[in-house]
Amino acid sequence: MFRLIQNEEVYKAWIKKAKNEFYRLVHELELERRRNKENLEINNLDKAEKNFNDLWNEQNSFDITVQKRLKMIKQHWKNLIMFHFVEGAPATNNSIENYYSTSLKTHRKKQFRTDMGIINQLQLSSMKRAGMFNELKPRLFELFMVFIPIINY
Repeated sequence: MFRLIQNEEVYKAWIKKAKNEFYRLVHELELERRRNKENLEINNLDKAEKNFNDLWNEQNSFDITVQKRLKMIKQHWKNLIMFHFVEGAPATNNSIENYYSTSLKTHRKKQFRTDMGIINQLQLSSMKRAGMFNELKPRLFELFMVFIPIINY
């Protein structure tokens, strides 16, 4: 029994060391690619669907966390591949995330976490583009005073 536990501890230590070396290697390759200003090749839609379907068919062989991630990807698949259908659209939302992470306060960021928050923000942006906020509108107090008869002091 003791020998089995000792072997398991040695195995876990070896796995941990091998993972760290692998992650370091991948990180170095990523840094080298960035230094050379090389972008990763984007798969075409057919290849992306084939790759995902292959993963989906093998999902039972993965950890629970990976299975949950695959289910989330399947649920949001339409949104994740939308850039294939819009000319000039970026393949990632990094620029959008960077804009909102640096320009908005935390309480403003929270409004985008729900579907209604995003819809409200899109409507507000379209109203701003249409110039609906450029002209002065009568204030609520001024509108209210129209209905009150003249008061003598």
